[in-house]
Amino acid sequence: MSTAVVFTEIFKAAMFELKHIDKSFRDRDDFINVAQDLSWCLGSGESVALMGESGAGKTTLMNIIAGLDTVDAGEVWVDGVQIAELSQSELTAFRRNHIGLIFQKFHLVTALSAWDNAALQARLAGVFDQRFATNLFEMLGISHLAHRRPSQLSGGQQQRVAIARALMHRPKLVLADEPTGNLDEATSAAVIELLVSAAADAGATLVVVTHSSAIASHLGHVMRLGSGALTPA
Repeated sequence: MSTAVVFTEIFKAAMFELKHIDKSFRDRDDFINVAQDLSWCLGSGESVALMGESGAGKTTLMNIIAGLDTVDAGEVWVDGVQIAELSQSELTAFRRNHIGLIFQKFHLVTALSAWDNAALQARLAGVFDQRFATNLFEMLGISHLAHRRPSQLSGGQQQRVAIARALMHRPKLVLADEPTGNLDEATSAAVIELLVSAAADAGATLVVVTHSSAIASHLGHVMRLGSGALTPA
């Protein structure tokens, strides 16, 4: 079977590259074919929306890029590193230093303030920068919420804190899985605009999994996953 390598543009250096990967699994009675000889390359500073039908494997593909899931065959490279060659501890450290993750469920620590939640990963990575953190909170419009706990924040405010956490350590790659799925339409638009703007200011490559064409329109490119293949939309 011939393989089409999907490039959003021609890049001298890729932020991540999937090389001829295969990935499938069984979910109850269904057989999910996420990737079949799939290759994908995305460069530094690019933004892309990853779309597809429910059950197509978008989250699984995102987890593969993040090193949270493995492939059946092929190679996964992130910032010049083949992540399958890393030990579990090395992979954890690599992800902490190089990748920012944003989820539909905010996964904030209930006992910590918004500020401490956002600073957590940067502090663990040893790269916390007070001035950068302050500017990021101002950009996201949550400076006045810094001392509040998650229970004192709205859904949109919690997601902004989650975005701050994902960007606080200045990752080169940000992966967002349905980041506005729990928000209303107006809040979703505001949050995605802030995410795209903040990632661009940080020079980070951004991938957003979404079902929404409105959300996808804020990203530089749109890719569609289906039947194990990835194609421009």
